[in-house]
Amino acid sequence: MMSNLLMDELTDNHSVTVVQDPRREEYVAEVFIKDNGFLWYAVLRYGFQPTLARLFQDTYALNCKSPRPYMPGQACDGSITSPVFHLYNQLCTHLELDPITLYNEAYDDHVFTCDQLNENIAFAEWQEVETIRQADADTVAKVIESIHEVNMHQLANLLEEKLSL
Repeated sequence: MMSNLLMDELTDNHSVTVVQDPRREEYVAEVFIKDNGFLWYAVLRYGFQPTLARLFQDTYALNCKSPRPYMPGQACDGSITSPVFHLYNQLCTHLELDPITLYNEAYDDHVFTCDQLNENIAFAEWQEVETIRQADADTVAKVIESIHEVNMHQLANLLEEKLSL
């Protein structure tokens, strides 16, 4: 049985997704709220369908703030996946690598598409992510560290392997 999407809202100030998991009879929400220089972030679970006001209240109560713009090497707090894809894409551009081909080589059991990459890039830009000016050794190392931070170890290892050739 699949989860039912109940809310998928993106505004200038917040992003909220709520799904209902019928197997567990629960509602799962992922909430991002923009603030000056950071995002409030939470993944919340409820036994009832929460209101937007309740989601905001509970997100603030958890006090998980993630600095923005996201920068290479920044610690993982659950909110950084899209910004890491954005940095990965920027790095591939600088290094003249195809990010889709490289990802699919790292994870041959999953097909990653251009649309998926573009969705991640757009959401990262909404969140704010640093622009890579040059692919020097320090920047490359920090982007690879970020890729490891979001548990895409195979991709990080393959990227390191390609760069050592």
